[in-house]
Amino acid sequence: SAACTCHRTEVTRAVGRSVTFCLQSLDGKAAAWSFHNDVIVTVKFGYPPEPTFFDDNYKPRLAFPKNGSALTISQLRMDDAGTYTVKTSGLKTTFTLHMYRELAVPTVTCTAQNCSADGCRYTLHCTALGSGSGNVSYGWSMGGWPWSEGPTVLVEESPPDKPPLPLTCTAQNPVSSRNVTVLSPAALCA
Repeated sequence: SAACTCHRTEVTRAVGRSVTFCLQSLDGKAAAWSFHNDVIVTVKFGYPPEPTFFDDNYKPRLAFPKNGSALTISQLRMDDAGTYTVKTSGLKTTFTLHMYRELAVPTVTCTAQNCSADGCRYTLHCTALGSGSGNVSYGWSMGGWPWSEGPTVLVEESPPDKPPLPLTCTAQNPVSSRNVTVLSPAALCA
């Protein structure tokens, strides 16, 4: 919830979501909010707060909860990432916003198939592509149990008397987690 992260100075958010930065104390009568050292808005505290915009691009996306002592930015974009500074008469606070895109559902491809008299081995590769996703980590589980870390996994064909266990790849970044399940590596590699 916004209230819990309100006073954190380093925040991670997904594109399209919102973030709220809060003043620790109400010093003075107003606050000036800057982004990369350019003032975007000043807010006179009160009910209702009185904002004066210096960058009209922000106007439709900014709100001033808590009588103006907080700043909410909605419909976040990748270029909102960076440093926000708020100044009051006795205080200066800096907030850092990290932005990421939520991951798409990953895709699994068959990169190798090695069959012999003993059966087949398959090498499967999982990817969740997209710019702005940040560092993506991958993990595999088989039949609901953790199996392997990393985007690539080696699987052996199930014996004929046992049905194959579902194999799930989970991709995670700082703002989302998505997974995809492969029911039959043999069918994927066919």
